[in-house]
Amino acid sequence: MLSVVLPGSGTEVWLPGVLLIALAVGFLSGLFGVGGGFLQTPALRIILGVPYPIAVGSSLVQISCNSILSTYRHGRDGNVDFKLGVLLAAGALIGTDGGVRLHTVLKDVAALSLFGHRVSALDLVLNLLFVVLLSGAGMFIILETARPGHGELVETRLSRWLRRIRVGPRPSFPKSGLTTYSVWLPLGLSVVVGLLTGLMGVGGGFISFPLLLYVVGIPTHVAIGTSAFQILVAGAYGSLRHGLAGNLDLLLVALLVPGGFAGVFLGVKASHLLEGRRIRRYFALVVFLGAALVVWELARELLV
Repeated sequence: MLSVVLPGSGTEVWLPGVLLIALAVGFLSGLFGVGGGFLQTPALRIILGVPYPIAVGSSLVQISCNSILSTYRHGRDGNVDFKLGVLLAAGALIGTDGGVRLHTVLKDVAALSLFGHRVSALDLVLNLLFVVLLSGAGMFIILETARPGHGELVETRLSRWLRRIRVGPRPSFPKSGLTTYSVWLPLGLSVVVGLLTGLMGVGGGFISFPLLLYVVGIPTHVAIGTSAFQILVAGAYGSLRHGLAGNLDLLLVALLVPGGFAGVFLGVKASHLLEGRRIRRYFALVVFLGAALVVWELARELLV
C-alpha cells in the first residue's frame, strides 16, 4: 500500500522513503547551497534500489527545482554573486555535456568481474568517485574548522596566491570581495564541477561550495548562494541531456519535488541561524554520511 512501481525502471519503491530522502536533500540545498545529489543519488540507488541511470537523471530534475527556490531565497538576502555565478554557469554547461557523454559510455560497458561478483562498470565508477570525493571534501573541511580564526571568510595560502595571478581578463566581483580576479580559474573549476554534475547526477555543490570557499576565497554565505545559482544552470542542462538519453522517471520526479521544496524553506531559515564555521562543520558531517553510505554498498556488492 505504501509502495509504488516506477514506470521508468519497473522498480518498486517505498513511498515514505522517497519523500524523506527528498525532504532531507531539499534541506541540504537550502542550508549549504548544494544540490544534495551527492546524498540523494546514492540513497535512491542503495536504499531504494533505483538503477543509477534513472537515479541520476531524476535527481538532477529535482535538484534543479530545489536550486530555483534556493537561489531566489539566498538572492533575496543578498548572498548571490550573479556576475560570478554567470561565469561559473558557463563553465558548468561545458563540463555537464562531457559528463553526460561519459555516463552514457560507462552505461554501455559490460559488467566487470571482481572478487567473484559481477558488477556494473557504471555502478563501480560512480561509487568509487562518491567515496573519494566525499571523503576528501569532508576531511579538508573538518581540518580547516578545527583551526582557530576562521569565521565567515576563509583565506588560505592557495586563495591568496591565486588572487595575484595576472593572466587576463581580470574583472572584479564586488559581491564576493574580489577586486580583480582572473576569469580562467573559476571557469576551469566550474568545468570540473559540471563534469561531475553530468556524470554523477549531483549538483556539484559538494565540490563547488568548498572550492569557492578555499580556492577562490569568498565568504561562506555568498559561496552558498552563488553555488546554488551555478547548480541551477548545470542541473537544468544535465536534466535535459539525461531526459533525452532516457534516464528519467517522471513519477519519481513528481514524488521528489514537493518534499524538496519543503526542505529548502527549512534549510534557508536554518542557514540564517548559523555562523560560517558551524555551517562548514555540519556540511562536512553530512558529506561523511554520504561517503559511509557508498562504502557500505561497495562492501556489500564486492564482499558479501
